[in-house]
Amino acid sequence: MKRFYKWLVIPLMIFSFVIFGCEEDPSGPDEPGTVEGVVTHLNTGGAIVGAVINDGTADVATSGTGGNYSFEIDEGTYTFTCTAEGYNMQVAEDIEVDAGETTTLNFQLEPINVLEINDDIVGDVTWKNNNIYLINGEIIISAVLTIEAGTRIKFKDNARFVVFGNEGGLILAEGTTLLPIIFTSWHDDAHGGDTNGNGTASEPARGDWYDIHIYGDDNASSFYYCEFYYGGGNLNKHVISLEPNTAVDFTNCTFAHNQGEEGALNAHAAGSETVIQNNIFYDNTWPLSINSIFNLDDTNIFHDPDSRSDINDYNGIMVSGNVNSEEIIWSETEVPFVLHQGEYLITAGNKLTIEQGVMLKFEEGTNLIADGTIVVSGSMTEPVIFTSYKDDTVGGDTNNDTNTTSPNPGDWDYIKICGIGNSSYFNYCHFYYGGGVAQDYTLCLYDGPVSTITNCTFVHNKGADNCVLDAWFAGAGTVIEANIFYHNEKPLQINGRINISSSNMFRNPNNYTQSNQYNGIFIDRPGEYCIIEGDITWSESEFGVAFVSLHHGINAQGETNILTLAEDVILKFDGGVLEYEGDNLFNYDAAGVWFTSYHDDEHGDDTNGNGTVTIPDDGDWQGIRNWGTSPETWEAWDNILYDDIH
Repeated sequence: MKRFYKWLVIPLMIFSFVIFGCEEDPSGPDEPGTVEGVVTHLNTGGAIVGAVINDGTADVATSGTGGNYSFEIDEGTYTFTCTAEGYNMQVAEDIEVDAGETTTLNFQLEPINVLEINDDIVGDVTWKNNNIYLINGEIIISAVLTIEAGTRIKFKDNARFVVFGNEGGLILAEGTTLLPIIFTSWHDDAHGGDTNGNGTASEPARGDWYDIHIYGDDNASSFYYCEFYYGGGNLNKHVISLEPNTAVDFTNCTFAHNQGEEGALNAHAAGSETVIQNNIFYDNTWPLSINSIFNLDDTNIFHDPDSRSDINDYNGIMVSGNVNSEEIIWSETEVPFVLHQGEYLITAGNKLTIEQGVMLKFEEGTNLIADGTIVVSGSMTEPVIFTSYKDDTVGGDTNNDTNTTSPNPGDWDYIKICGIGNSSYFNYCHFYYGGGVAQDYTLCLYDGPVSTITNCTFVHNKGADNCVLDAWFAGAGTVIEANIFYHNEKPLQINGRINISSSNMFRNPNNYTQSNQYNGIFIDRPGEYCIIEGDITWSESEFGVAFVSLHHGINAQGETNILTLAEDVILKFDGGVLEYEGDNLFNYDAAGVWFTSYHDDEHGDDTNGNGTVTIPDDGDWQGIRNWGTSPETWEAWDNILYDDIH
């Protein structure tokens, strides 16, 4: 019996060991670890009180009496930083913290010295991050200045750098995320402490110091992870100015609190190798100006990352100069590109690509002429927008006048595509408030281009003479499809080389009562017939929209020239004639097809835009003449109204 109990006890002991051994470890993964240590002066070993420790996302501790600190944190691997006024930041990387364990991490901070710079830089030199460099007056740089990560450079009032690249001048300022290089005012106590020694008697302000002016062909100065504050006090008001043909790289930099009527970063003269990427601009006058010979992608941001509403006064990108490079790409979508200088030219053989979501704003009297190619590729959800500088509904209040001004038709001039065979392309674009020239067009296809305009919207544009979209000079093969026109004067003008399907819309799709003042497709010009060339089909049959001849009319003669009309197509004439030859006018008797007077509001819309001021009458136009008979025949079809015959 004792032996039986003995064998019974052993399994119970094993079972109990298993059960109790499976209880949660008191130092399990949910328990934080502890980091503790002391912060001291590197040279003297003395304690530093008030040093701040950061875990990469937030401040987690401040050193107290004796320089000691301690805090709890979840287990993991961290990069900790320690900062204190008057000392350089120290970085501790790959620090492992275990749950329930204490990790000791001591910091020894190096004090910062203030070195005043009064002399020009004529020999290669490296500036160290254990110093604050105080710039006094204008410093000429004609050698290589290398600036270590974490260095602070402070400028006295009106001080500046002038970099002469042709004499060997170069700045290599390569900071890091944790150790940015700071360029700021000597009144700025937030970066490097009270350098001007006046306590709180002064505060930094825009324009405290002048600028960094960089000259020299192919000057490849570089600024990575640099921060520029409180500059722009020079006459032209910019913090950085890049002179012609420079090739400077600005990547991961911050521009804030600067004057800059030509842009805090003024690159309007810079060379084609210029790089401006992943930068932050906020609380400047104008943030950035560029030219049209280097690319600008969508990596820069134009607001304070910590406060989305903190933007720039004039929150846009000023553009200067012609497109003289083989291909330039604009991709920035947060703020608009602002065309302000009058005429812009894409020169022959060169190309401007504008990607989806981009906004372009035009100041008064501004136009864009493409002797080269322009390719604009929007999308349904992210169209490319061309509009007035006064249009606050697109890209915000770019002209910084609250609601003092509002946009109107004709605020800006036009975009003109030139040259035989020019294959420029517009897809999902919006054109607003254009047509501010005597020619009255917003988009003009001139001198034989074979361009594509699809899925575009034209609204609030002038165009009483030559129409908002003027394709009179376009080449055969031009495509105009699936576009929307409303609240314009005359929406569209074509020639006899262009097919028109029923895919375009001449009313507001969200409010069908809104159309155009002269709601038609206009097909001739003063002194010129619409001459049908090739096998052409006109199918537009939207209610109220007619093909309109205001002058001489349509000539469809010649064996190889054919005009085919779809059902419900309406042609209106004001004194002109339709001439064809034999059987090259197809479907003239199709259901709903009418040939009538420009004043006829019963068939189609009020095309002449005058309500009931004028009414149609016999003899309003000449009629339809068939040159395929001998002698020629004036047609008397039932669907011909108000001509000389009836």
